[in-house]
Amino acid sequence: MPTARRFYRIAKAIHQRQLDIIVALDGVHDQHNLSAVLRSADATGINQVVWYPDIKKPEKLNPEVSKGSERWVKLETVDSLTPRLLELKQRGYKIAATHMAHEAVDFRHIDWTVPWVIVFGNEQSGCSEETVKAADANIFLPMMGFVQSLNISVAAAVTFYEVQRQRENAGLYSRKASEKQIRELYNQWNLIDEQFNIDQLMVPPAGDMPTLDHPHSDGRSVRKFPKV
Repeated sequence: MPTARRFYRIAKAIHQRQLDIIVALDGVHDQHNLSAVLRSADATGINQVVWYPDIKKPEKLNPEVSKGSERWVKLETVDSLTPRLLELKQRGYKIAATHMAHEAVDFRHIDWTVPWVIVFGNEQSGCSEETVKAADANIFLPMMGFVQSLNISVAAAVTFYEVQRQRENAGLYSRKASEKQIRELYNQWNLIDEQFNIDQLMVPPAGDMPTLDHPHSDGRSVRKFPKV
């Protein structure tokens, strides 16, 4: 049976998950970037990453970077990204491609409170022409220095937190999730294996997170650091 603290964390995450924001990676190949994007997605309540790798046998996730986020974020690997994007458009999503075109807009000027697919391109070549053509908006992150771009995993994290900021201000992280969302995440996260009662998850948890049953230690109090 889950502890009171774990139940609170799981229940809170279920109701805060933003299922109508999807991330797509267009030709991203570096395992560090993929793993870091999953980790940032989980941290901001984003539940799905659609990955179109640029090679037939992509590298596996780096667990030192992902920190287990692959359990909590759905990773969908596709052989072609464009059909998936068009399918999502038919379902009511808008497509935003990180692409420095003439008509590109500052990513902070997009209304992220409606359903979006946010596409990040290949580390060298960026988003494909097909993705740009399918996009409803091209977005960019302003650069105030001499470099022209951020690492993709950093750009993704910055974008996710703007999405979170807007949605939090709109109250989308404090609403009660639909029964459909709760059941979907209950199955995705295999919560039955931990003996979670799905009926008890239907209502957001109230109050503060329960305290730990025992003091937490990260090892700093006993670790000996060399003198410099």
